[in-house]
Amino acid sequence: MVGMLWCCLFPLLVLLVGGLTTPVIGFLSRKIGKEKIRDAWAILAFAITTAYFLYIISNGKLPITCKIKLEPEWASVGIKIDAFSAYLSLIFSFLGLIVSIYSVGYMEKETGLDEYYTLLLTLVAGMVGVTMVDDLFTLYVMWELMCISSYTLVSFRKYRWEAVEAGFKYLVMSTIGSLIALYSISLLYGITGTLNFSELSQLILSNSASIPRDTLYYIIAMIIAGFGVTAAIVPFHTWLPDAHPAAPSSISAMLSGVVIKTGAFAIFKILFTVFYPTKFYYGSILILFGLLTMTVANIMVILQRDVKRFLAYSSIANMGYIILALGVSTYIAYNHPTELGAVSLALLGGLFHILNHAIGKGLLFLGAGCFIHEAKTRDLTKLEGIGVKMPISAVSFSVGLLNLAGVPPLSGFWSKFFIVMAMLAFPADPFLYASTIVFIVNMFIAAGYYVWLLERISLRSPSEHLAKITEAKLSMVIPVLILAILCILITIFIDPVVEIIAEPVSVLVGSTVSNIKISLILGGV
Repeated sequence: MVGMLWCCLFPLLVLLVGGLTTPVIGFLSRKIGKEKIRDAWAILAFAITTAYFLYIISNGKLPITCKIKLEPEWASVGIKIDAFSAYLSLIFSFLGLIVSIYSVGYMEKETGLDEYYTLLLTLVAGMVGVTMVDDLFTLYVMWELMCISSYTLVSFRKYRWEAVEAGFKYLVMSTIGSLIALYSISLLYGITGTLNFSELSQLILSNSASIPRDTLYYIIAMIIAGFGVTAAIVPFHTWLPDAHPAAPSSISAMLSGVVIKTGAFAIFKILFTVFYPTKFYYGSILILFGLLTMTVANIMVILQRDVKRFLAYSSIANMGYIILALGVSTYIAYNHPTELGAVSLALLGGLFHILNHAIGKGLLFLGAGCFIHEAKTRDLTKLEGIGVKMPISAVSFSVGLLNLAGVPPLSGFWSKFFIVMAMLAFPADPFLYASTIVFIVNMFIAAGYYVWLLERISLRSPSEHLAKITEAKLSMVIPVLILAILCILITIFIDPVVEIIAEPVSVLVGSTVSNIKISLILGGV
């Protein structure tokens, strides 16, 4: 029992202890004149956590569950690491590892690096914690740990007004979103008397006749809106384009690569676990949110001259694809509850796109960070042709652009293809058919501006402003190169990658299968 408890808590303890001891390690390393030991300490914590999740996924050790019993009962903490949470946690930890390596060179002239690495570790600890917990109260606690760390990291360069303003805007908007989410959680507790995921689902399902339907839909709306702020769903997205230019590029990579995915995870998890999509009709709303998000963001991308705002809006568009996939899966589950193949295909596309976008956008922000670090500008017109001066960064950056553009046969194409195929599985459904057309139009718009950016960065002749520019430091180039290679490796080994992603899909759809059986027994649906 004790062994299982340690096994459950191990990744969280590594990240939290690593973060809390970083100032001590930083102090000692400065005393002996080896300040980089602090950087290595953070890298080691991320490496151990990444290795842990790789091990439990590759060796079939899932699910891992345990419970820390406390008094009163509602304060007890349940931990459940299943294929879905391990998959997301692996992505979070891996990108944290890459960003910590990148930060060694990128952040070396900054002050306050003890705090920087502490916040980076607690940020990932919060995200990993959100995926691992088995009740809404602890999820909210870990959520706040993630949010507080990310506000502070956005404002890390506090000597710049832009960073303070962006961080404050992020703080205000995200806090409102968190309070909305907390309100929905309190309503759930008031109705059911529990916040445990499995108990909530059973109580809501078995008492669906006595609980007012409008109240449950109101809670669903609060959950989507509350967590949708961090997920940057339109119209809750306006903090993200301001946060990216103000934050260090390493933190931009974390925000776009994984922080906004945590919001998507919370929505996926709660809707599929508590409000079974075969029982509640919210799929069409999610589809509309997804289409609105990608359309608004794709239009805004075209208007940007700042490379980081350009990438920020494209991140919002990609969140639209992911929310669309969730909407399609839940829409099909409700309207065609026996068509689990199509439900699974939409989820597979959505979860695969989370991976593609985390790696691809992490690559693009770190690559852009290399350009900005050397050229001292974010202006796209002044960065034209910088690829000639920085060939390794530019080639890697181009791979990321082509991957997110969905150019076949790169993996970014396949995740979108899976979503489209799930939508086209019901050609007689006019809503799905029209949504598919809007989605495809958005895909082509996005492909156009990604290729446009590639041409400006990598293929044009550099201006005189860039005459003295050389390639970035090796410690910055290597993480960018690793992510570019990973984009290609995922494409080459797409079959085993899809097999791995099929496991978290089965965790989500498994709930739906159970619901179908229970609903038939109860005479529902």
